[in-house]
Amino acid sequence: MMHGRSRGYTNREMRRIGQRQLEKERNKARLDAFWALSPEERAKIMADNEAFQRINRNGITVEDLHRCETEAYNDGVKAGEDATLRTCFAAICLALHELHGFERDECAEVLNTTYNKLVFALNSADAIQEVYDTIGLEIRFTGDVTEDVVMEKEA
Repeated sequence: MMHGRSRGYTNREMRRIGQRQLEKERNKARLDAFWALSPEERAKIMADNEAFQRINRNGITVEDLHRCETEAYNDGVKAGEDATLRTCFAAICLALHELHGFERDECAEVLNTTYNKLVFALNSADAIQEVYDTIGLEIRFTGDVTEDVVMEKEA
């Protein structure tokens, strides 16, 4: 049975992915270097930069931009986490229905119990350890889509 993608990336796609990643890293390094400067040094750079001059004429400071960027990033992370959780819950329902014939009420019970386990787990490491200790399944996420994420405990 094949897991994950049905085809690999072409060399061209790999180069583009690498270029995008490198550009992201360069931009982050430039922003980190900018924010590491003293407020006076940042002010001088902004005063010399035409884009910053246009922005400041509208009453927006670079601190406003930085705050909005941070808020937007955090909102994006939260939206991604929510979408991932919804996808996982849907996948759990579909798997339970396909493998064990679970219907609506049974799936709802499993999802509510799952949600409570998520909310009250101290962290993922503790939850994963509890699964191993309780039922003997080792949950591993290696990032390799060809590997199973669940392994049975050896006797």
